Amino acid sequence: MALLRQRDEPYSDPGADWLRRRNDEAHTRRLVSQLERLGHTVILGPAV
Repeated sequence: MALLRQRDEPYSDPGADWLRRRNDEAHTRRLVSQLERLGHTVILGPAV
């Protein structure tokens, strides 16, 4: 088991869809930021 040097934590594989999930999360953050700049309060919850 490999350890991350700086944090001394075991390596955790992010998975095959990591890049897609990261891009989705970044897109969500950008959209929330835009709404907040327009004066809205944004509260996100899981999709139903």
